[in-house]
Amino acid sequence: MNSRHNDFQSTAWSKRAGRVGALVTLVALGALCVACASVPRRELERAEENACVSGPYEVGRVDYDFEDEFDLIPSGGGAPAYPDVDVRATVRYPAVTGGVQQPVVGPKWRRFPLIVFLHGNHATCPCSCSHACAAASRIPNHLGYDYLLDVLASWGFVAVSIDGFDVTCTGSFLMSDYEARGRLVLRHLDRWRDWSAHGSDPWSGLFHHRLKSKIGLSGHSRGGEGVVAAEYINRVESLGFNIQAVNAIAPTDQDPAIRYVPQQPYYLLLAASDGDVSNLQGLRTYDRTSLAGAVEQSEKSMVWVYGANHNFFNTVWTPSFGASCASDDGSGQGRISEDLQRAVACQTIVPFFLHHLHGAEKVEWLPREGRGPEGLEGVEMYGTYQAAERLEVDNFDDGLDNPNTNSLGGAVNTSGGFTTFDEFELKSGGADTFNASFRHFTHGLVLGWGSTQTYRTELPPAMRDVSDFKALVLRAGQILDGEVLNTLDTPRTLRFTLETGGGTLANVDFDVVGLQSIPYPYEYNGGKTVLGMVRIPLASFRDGSVPLPLTDIRELRIELRGTGLVALDDIQFSR
Repeated sequence: MNSRHNDFQSTAWSKRAGRVGALVTLVALGALCVACASVPRRELERAEENACVSGPYEVGRVDYDFEDEFDLIPSGGGAPAYPDVDVRATVRYPAVTGGVQQPVVGPKWRRFPLIVFLHGNHATCPCSCSHACAAASRIPNHLGYDYLLDVLASWGFVAVSIDGFDVTCTGSFLMSDYEARGRLVLRHLDRWRDWSAHGSDPWSGLFHHRLKSKIGLSGHSRGGEGVVAAEYINRVESLGFNIQAVNAIAPTDQDPAIRYVPQQPYYLLLAASDGDVSNLQGLRTYDRTSLAGAVEQSEKSMVWVYGANHNFFNTVWTPSFGASCASDDGSGQGRISEDLQRAVACQTIVPFFLHHLHGAEKVEWLPREGRGPEGLEGVEMYGTYQAAERLEVDNFDDGLDNPNTNSLGGAVNTSGGFTTFDEFELKSGGADTFNASFRHFTHGLVLGWGSTQTYRTELPPAMRDVSDFKALVLRAGQILDGEVLNTLDTPRTLRFTLETGGGTLANVDFDVVGLQSIPYPYEYNGGKTVLGMVRIPLASFRDGSVPLPLTDIRELRIELRGTGLVALDDIQFSR
């Protein structure tokens, strides 16, 4: 068996072998070499309960620093937008023993995925945007994710955090900040491609043929928009990097020329008490990703964390670290500690990459029923997930304010007593918005009720077989309204009913307050209404003791009890 067929070079970038040949090779390798897995399956089972515990490997460390290594040039060519850019990063990797420049854990045919982190905008020199201070005085922004790199390396990843010194706290008329950050990530990937293929790294071939083709990207703040830009540029310019998962932490959405949208699995981590990107711009990227009409569909997920701020995801930006210019940017009650906030990052980002780059199917990164993973029981957090394969019953995005017809063309009816029943832009400003508490970039339905009401949406005859799907899913959020209809901690129940063409009914009750999957608005830091997720397994709908037949579902009903004001979006049958 030629081990090179499964390394960072040949599966991702070789132009010599056709796609069919590469696929045959990979299938054959999977059949013959079960032990080639980066992490043994029995070890991954430990991550199902707590992915932030150390994995099976010791952690090695190296750093690289090449000054004035290249120019960042716009896609159309011409003068450099950012000349003489440094290539600098810190690296963690699975090692035989822990320490600096230790051998990568064997056997030598074992390959590991690569994950690259990029920080956001912050002071470059002590409390300034100068680029003239001595190297020893620079703010080491890229070291703020060591806590994630260490855990990832122990779980069989080569984890790299880039120092974006030359593209931080600066700008260029020739290239946006975000394109520059994306291209910086791609230039680092160029280096890793060469090091893996040819053993040309600065550590005497330490990573020669030791990397899988799979790549994950993670970025914080402007770095979050930067890694999405890297995925986009890689795709549209056919650069060949096998990017398979993208994570953005409290990201921006500010590029003036283009709205970057990923086409790989995307995980967005948002902080409710973010005082820097306080308008939660990252929600806009999430809402634009994998729309119903997009040719390419991919999964996307989000975790929304109450009490978390912008800076504490990076230890260097946290005052207790001792670096200059660090600050607590958050505000409002219910704040969580810096340790808990970083535990949220670790307990969601690490499982996300374990799932997509190691194939750990049972490892979860989303909170369930308002409760987070092990160790985060006291953190109020909400998750949403959209599968690539789904049936959109109503996404409210047809461009018309028509609440009486769903996306499938089916009729929508109500009991007639809603105080509000209309579609709106769920944005903080602009035309046809409901109120300024929203931070999304989507169109949705607002329902207000002072007594029990029913919402009914029909499936056309040709779309009634939902037996290939696993769950009924929708996004929903309680709306900030001064506690007129949405009184805090007031019992509020939704009953979901599926009706077959033959008239058989099956119900599932959803306790809004008890399960906490529909967020109560975050009242601080400007007030924010954000959509959470209702996900009900279709197996829960039963006709007595018998599962409801799913081949002829005529109608979905939502009975809203108590009082309330909610926004709904993306009603789907999902895998």
